[in-house]
Amino acid sequence: MVDKGKSWSGVLAAALFLTIASSGDIKGADALTPVPSKVEMSPKPDVNVWLRLIRNDKLDLVLPELMRKHGIEMFIHAARAGNPDPLAYEFGITDGYLIFTDTGDKIERAAFTGVFGGSGAVENIDVRASTVLARAITGYDHGTLDFSAVYDEIREYVAGHDPAKIAVNFSDWLAVADGISHSQFVELESMLGRDLASRIVSAEYLISDFRSRRLSLEVAVQAMLLEVARQNAMRKISLIVPGETTIGDLGGSPRVYFSRHSDRIREPMATSWISHPGYVLKEGDFFAFNSEAEYLDFGFSSFGVDTKVHVYIMPEDETEIPESIQAVWDYGKRAQGIIRANVRVGMTAGEAHDAIVKALELDGYVYTPFPDDPVADYRMIQDTLTGQYLSSPGFYIDLHAMGNNGGDLTTLGASIAPFRRDRDPFVIENNHIFAFEYAVHLNIPERVGYPLTVNFSNPQVVTTTGVEWIQDPNYGIYVIH
Repeated sequence: MVDKGKSWSGVLAAALFLTIASSGDIKGADALTPVPSKVEMSPKPDVNVWLRLIRNDKLDLVLPELMRKHGIEMFIHAARAGNPDPLAYEFGITDGYLIFTDTGDKIERAAFTGVFGGSGAVENIDVRASTVLARAITGYDHGTLDFSAVYDEIREYVAGHDPAKIAVNFSDWLAVADGISHSQFVELESMLGRDLASRIVSAEYLISDFRSRRLSLEVAVQAMLLEVARQNAMRKISLIVPGETTIGDLGGSPRVYFSRHSDRIREPMATSWISHPGYVLKEGDFFAFNSEAEYLDFGFSSFGVDTKVHVYIMPEDETEIPESIQAVWDYGKRAQGIIRANVRVGMTAGEAHDAIVKALELDGYVYTPFPDDPVADYRMIQDTLTGQYLSSPGFYIDLHAMGNNGGDLTTLGASIAPFRRDRDPFVIENNHIFAFEYAVHLNIPERVGYPLTVNFSNPQVVTTTGVEWIQDPNYGIYVIH
């Protein structure tokens, strides 16, 4: 039965309350919006229509600015049918060479591509390959054609523009910017000739900016996905039955941060106290899981979620969340405001990292830079929060780029984290979508020496007005009675 007579659209296994940790107020179940058992949005946008809008605006509005920003007169995007192209979201499935040239008044588009839709989703093409060249790229008459006679068409086009710098999609550290195969790169060098080939540079910074510079429509897609994920999380919470539901039933990388009744199985190897999927959730458990959603499927370049939801199962003999748990969560919420004030458009990722660390340290937090290794991370936290820092809150940050980025080290764009310092030079641009992810740790009386860590994460967007919320920024801990 739900408190105050409210009911959900689905069957509730427990009454839910939302604790607003910043004020200590507790609101009843009417603070939660009822959600259906299956989350759907109607009418659902047409993926192809929206993707076409995004692609065209990126090419019309974003690419010209970025080519000039990076001093690139010509950008060649090379791909082959049958080989996965990491930039299919931006260009569609291409086969051959897409060449974008800054002519001064516009970015000219040339498609030296195969016969069957080789130009992918690129529209308004100014120059196209001859039929002979298109057939050669497709693979017809392989080995029998005079290479120079056919491919001189590309060399002559490039030479006619005489670019000082030719950016090509290869990189030794950004996989998304490394779509050209070795054999195709060798072929490109051969067809251009020694002089033009000597002007080739990596397009990695251009591609990173192009992928991560967001349109308003992309921000809208991200926001809608996050709302679906939030509703899915509410539905999952409503179905939890203490003593029956396992953390594996929740999905979304669940982890128990604190358990009142359960001893750890072994020495904790990470900040997650209990994470094996067969563990049955019990009264006194404080846990988190990632909310999930599938919406507007763009294939492997679909937008991500990376949102943590915090839940406490309150025993019958309790009326409030334990002070120790609430204290850690409150430190986390307080840190959120400090971090938010130190992420601004125009800063580099490195500048934002240093500003955040300085501001939090001035407020009494102790930096424990996450090494992206859970075992080493927890040992560092234990070693740091001792002595003079025994009662101090520790923290780490991982504000990585999001959108149609995975969040791992293949992610493009400005990412603010101690183990992503190679992203320090990237500038935070307007409409930058990022995971507002960080963690706060604190020793608690129940287990001194084993600090309680709470990870906060929810994708948000940075605009010229600051960090704007496009998703619930962890207003409180959801409590199951």
